[in-house]
Amino acid sequence: MNPFTFNVPTKIIFEPGSIGGLGEILSSKGTTSVLVITDKGVLNAGCLDKVFASLDSSGILHETYDGVEQNPTEDNVREAIHIMKDCSYDSIVAVGGGSSIDTAKGVVASLKEKRDISELYNGVLRGRAPLPLVAIPTTAGTGSEVTWSAVITDKHNKVKETARGEYMYPQVAIVDPEITVSLPPHITASTGMDALTHALEAFITKGAHAMSDALAMKSTLLIFRHLRDAVNDGDNMTARGAMSIASTLGGMAFSISGLGVVHGMAEPLGGRYNVPHGIANSILLPHCLHFNCDEVEGKLALMARLVGINGDRTAHETAHMLVEAVTELSNDVGIPHKLEVKVGREEFDSLVHDALKNSCLPANPKTVKREDVEEIYSKIIDVE
Repeated sequence: MNPFTFNVPTKIIFEPGSIGGLGEILSSKGTTSVLVITDKGVLNAGCLDKVFASLDSSGILHETYDGVEQNPTEDNVREAIHIMKDCSYDSIVAVGGGSSIDTAKGVVASLKEKRDISELYNGVLRGRAPLPLVAIPTTAGTGSEVTWSAVITDKHNKVKETARGEYMYPQVAIVDPEITVSLPPHITASTGMDALTHALEAFITKGAHAMSDALAMKSTLLIFRHLRDAVNDGDNMTARGAMSIASTLGGMAFSISGLGVVHGMAEPLGGRYNVPHGIANSILLPHCLHFNCDEVEGKLALMARLVGINGDRTAHETAHMLVEAVTELSNDVGIPHKLEVKVGREEFDSLVHDALKNSCLPANPKTVKREDVEEIYSKIIDVE
């Protein structure tokens, strides 16, 4: 068994309707004013109504930055910091998917280090958080509410970069499945498959250990049991609750074990073509599992039996059956087989280059070569 250190310092509150307690939580920390970081889609969907009501009932002043993009950028972080510095808010509340939460983490890091976000990639930032951060996920996918990293897009160089820090864990995560009911089926599907990607990559990565395995296995089981229902009936609170838990468990799993080739190839697609992260992961996942399958067939066979796949076959056969089951789940919830992206040969070579230098690749269980990346990309994008 791999040795490990397990520490997820975020307080997790899971309960339908728990957003209503936000004001009380912040008041207990001495908060008097907050900046709410979100995106226009979340704001327009009315997801913030209960957030504002709870803050108002506790007498907490608030302002909203709603400029977060689907792949958050360095400028998003800078714009939010500008508001923070002008008004001296003493807490941050991030409401949204991973994009909003990662933007908020980037703000916390920049304020702590007194440096631009572009200077904070690579390495691990140490110390205590300069102010409280509360994360309220509106999707069941990224798990960002319990991780210590922020993935930020450098638009100038068309790459995604990652800042990591001990103090970038949100102090509190309010996981309220009621807020996910407003998600349309296609976003429920892509974010759900994103959560499955986190769980399965965490399970087979070189850094996997007993604790991450336990979290990843429960996350995967919940997703196989409930994602279809969440997509087909968005008002099904049993399915919504299960997917919210699965997403948080998956985030905890990969934050302590690492990721692999799926993320290594998905992040360049987001950086160069603004492909939503959940879609990129969802489309890549079956191909990358197939690539890794023979290297980790024992673990994949174990996961297959957990989710109910026939256990009377060899490990090799059962592992490949899990890959087929993931593909079937992806098809059932409407994930496309390919991206609507066409690139020339020179651009394709640059995309491959970005993937090969991605920080997730070293943890992949199987060594990833240039020809492997080229082959997988060629299956999901058109090269002209």
